[in-house]
Amino acid sequence: MQLDLESNPRVYVVMNPVSGTNDPETVRETVRSVLREHRLDCEIYETTGKENLKEIIRTAVQDGYQIFLAVGGDGTIAAVANGLVGTNIPFAIVPAGTWNALARNLDIPLQIDQALNLIFQEHQVRAIDAMQVGDNCYVLNISAGIGSRTMSFVTREDKRRFGKFYDLWNGLHHMLSYQSFAFDVTVDGKHTRFRASEVMVANCRIVALKALELDPKIRMDDGVMHVCRIYAQSLRDYLSVTYSMLTGKQRQDWRVFCLDAFDEVEIQCRHRLPVQADGDLIGYLPLKVKLRPKAVRIVTPVDVKV
Repeated sequence: MQLDLESNPRVYVVMNPVSGTNDPETVRETVRSVLREHRLDCEIYETTGKENLKEIIRTAVQDGYQIFLAVGGDGTIAAVANGLVGTNIPFAIVPAGTWNALARNLDIPLQIDQALNLIFQEHQVRAIDAMQVGDNCYVLNISAGIGSRTMSFVTREDKRRFGKFYDLWNGLHHMLSYQSFAFDVTVDGKHTRFRASEVMVANCRIVALKALELDPKIRMDDGVMHVCRIYAQSLRDYLSVTYSMLTGKQRQDWRVFCLDAFDEVEIQCRHRLPVQADGDLIGYLPLKVKLRPKAVRIVTPVDVKV
């Protein structure tokens, strides 16, 4: 299925003006220019980081907008997806963030003009799964451990100024503490306990960079969440885990272990660990994640395996 553009649908654009390192005025004009060239009217909403974006999206749906564009990083894209869960309204990604993990996972062009032009070229609208925490849904991954603790020390201003290298520096600093935690995890009613540096509920196989994969079998439209334990107690362990992900040998590395979940996952820990979802901090453990199969419709290249 492709977007219906012949009926001149109304387009609602959600743009994060401080996402990534792009000049927001240039991004804004590029979006307007490309849509105007194809005779599409649009409304552009620029986020502030303080609004309830889910409610803004829902209001736009009620106002009759038929296509949505998410212009920003993974957090912005996840917020737009959250507002569109269950509406059957498609949205397209224009990656303009630091990591752009979802765009990389779906082989969406990382150049803004090329991502926009995908809408008007051969493409496919696919339904992907979502993961619900409380009243909100996410599409990439949800985790607690070293990674989420690292994020609590990184501000939006730091990420915009220094880009992904600031994330990497902070991550290395915290990984060198070599800390692991005891987690109690319940997957579809079955309880298990283990130590891990990070526990992640994943809906996509890629972790940040396209070359780093949790598990090649993970798909975003298969009706399965993947509960992954990452364990590392030394710099050597972290390097080994990274090498396994880069070379496709994750299943042979005992430090990376994934379980399938078809309904619900609960995670608890004695430590007060922060929880991140799709690149943003959302609270602290304990955590309950509910699967929402094929909850969001998204524009992708034709041949990509989601």
